[in-house]
Amino acid sequence: MKNNLFACLLLLSFVTRPMSMDAREAPGGGKKHAQPALNLFPDPAAYDPGISLQGSLKDSLDQVVRQLFAATGMPGITAAMLIPGKGLWETDTGFIAKPAQKKVDTQTVFYWASTAKMLTATVIDQLVQEQKLQYDSKLSLWYPDLQDAKRITVRQLLEHTSGMYSFNNDPKVFAIEKYYTPDELIALSAAQPNLFAPGKYWSYSNTNYLLLALIAEKIEGKTFGQIVQERIAGPLHLSSLKVLSPGERPGNLALAHQDGQVIKEDHSVPLGAGNVVANARDMVVFLNALLTGKLLPVATVHGRLRNLYAMPDAGTWYGSGLMLYDFNEINQVNDLWIGHSGGTQTYRALIIYDTAAKTFIALAINQHVSVEAVARKLLSLVRL
Repeated sequence: MKNNLFACLLLLSFVTRPMSMDAREAPGGGKKHAQPALNLFPDPAAYDPGISLQGSLKDSLDQVVRQLFAATGMPGITAAMLIPGKGLWETDTGFIAKPAQKKVDTQTVFYWASTAKMLTATVIDQLVQEQKLQYDSKLSLWYPDLQDAKRITVRQLLEHTSGMYSFNNDPKVFAIEKYYTPDELIALSAAQPNLFAPGKYWSYSNTNYLLLALIAEKIEGKTFGQIVQERIAGPLHLSSLKVLSPGERPGNLALAHQDGQVIKEDHSVPLGAGNVVANARDMVVFLNALLTGKLLPVATVHGRLRNLYAMPDAGTWYGSGLMLYDFNEINQVNDLWIGHSGGTQTYRALIIYDTAAKTFIALAINQHVSVEAVARKLLSLVRL
């Protein structure tokens, strides 16, 4: 079994590489993926996170997690699956800090990295729905001095077609160990020339989502943490989900590991692009709510997949705060995932809806392990 698990981890190891920020062809003639059909979205009536999964499937999922610990040496994991007609499976196990033998428990939260962009895009969509903002609004309304601010739109920030340099490409913040203020990060980005004219190409940039969170703060007159709490975490009763305050390091956070040692990282940055902690249950409930119309009209969320730009890894595409994985392009399997991945050199996270299994899964691991491969292994049991 261990060999099979290693094979599974190798199968999708292509998606664990650090994300390239190179400019790629996009709107002006570049390749795009077709928008997935609306009927692939989940049926709201099929899911009940209030029901705990029981029986042989639960036992099999628990067993796979134990085997993954043995196969990968990972320190800790939070994972949850919402399965149609069967309920919720969840596990939180391993170590917050393996060298100190500090164990994960029911109060532990994990870092969700760039999956937080789904929350930011949802807030922006809600503000547009409330006519407080427009997708065509120019960045110059809030940041007139930034490069191309009179041409960059909110939609281009959402879709990573603004051309703005991603501050985390700067060697000083590539491995984030200290707190950088939003102004410091914007200054790092502004010190570099934009990569291309707005709308000409596609390039993943954390600067885009930092600016979106700051725009939301300016519109609402509240911190981004307050906005997410009032609009998403509160209404959905997601008690573990939190946008970290500047420099905040929760005592119940599963710490990043590398080569068996705890690595210092400040997960309170970057605002709007990756400063959220939670357990997997709350993150899987969030994505279910997003795709079933509890936070936005389903048509609006479906629209976030209208423009899908090719990402560096085969089979991965980026929309508006949502990613699409097309396994036809990876291993000739007729399956699509809708959601988002994220990670650092020492942390990995994934939240997706598997359109073939009609199952939601969220997981985070406090070490660099292929969460995509782990998800595929767990989802394979649902398909049996």
